Amino acid sequence: MCTLSMIETSGGGYRVVHSRDEQRSRGRAYPPTTRTLESGLTIEHPTDVDAGGTWVVAAESGICAGVLNYQTNGAVNPHPRQSRGLIPLHLIQHGSPASMLKALKNIDLSAYACFTAFGVECTTNGPRVMIAQWNAEELIVVREGTESFKPVVVASSGLGDEIVQCRVPLFEQTVAQNQTSEQQDAFHMHQWDDEPQTSVLMSRENARTVSITTIEVQNGESGPSKPIMIYQELPENDPACDPVGAGMLQ
Repeated sequence: MCTLSMIETSGGGYRVVHSRDEQRSRGRAYPPTTRTLESGLTIEHPTDVDAGGTWVVAAESGICAGVLNYQTNGAVNPHPRQSRGLIPLHLIQHGSPASMLKALKNIDLSAYACFTAFGVECTTNGPRVMIAQWNAEELIVVREGTESFKPVVVASSGLGDEIVQCRVPLFEQTVAQNQTSEQQDAFHMHQWDDEPQTSVLMSRENARTVSITTIEVQNGESGPSKPIMIYQELPENDPACDPVGAGMLQ
């Protein structure tokens, strides 16, 4: 349950925003921390306190990787053995989205529940993005990681991804044609008064949007900048962002 968007910034950089929707019963995540892997790569990511791992990670080299749930057309792996949150931590150790895709193809995906994985980097020709989806039977490649950049939006929901595809035309109307940070942030804070359960800023009886993580990487003559990661926790039962939760307290 999440909404992911990506836009291109001036100079061929990129901006990723990842809204995390979770069950109210799950624990509060740990905010982003920085650590250095055995390989010497320095990464930053928030951490899922229940299952470990993360939903988005950025490396000082300017690459980013992440994962969302994928629940569509009844696709389900009834016996997952590993947390999907480990996937971004594996992918980030590969130097490009195309390399991430190759690595993903070599993982035993039968160990994981269904997911959408992504990776993004800066190049001299603009951002490059990899998107692939595991549906418990096969890995579906949406973007190889070599194509010219197009704005990205991915929406998922525990109720079924089909239910929240109304977020896609909203993105196309408000962000894709005007790729600014202001428009992108407004999209992730958007809520339909009569449909909070399918809104980007989601609120329903047993789940809600719990946080928004933003990663921005600038691109210049000397290459990509160190990523800037901003993590915003959203208060539960706040009428402005969690109207269903607030209503349950009345």
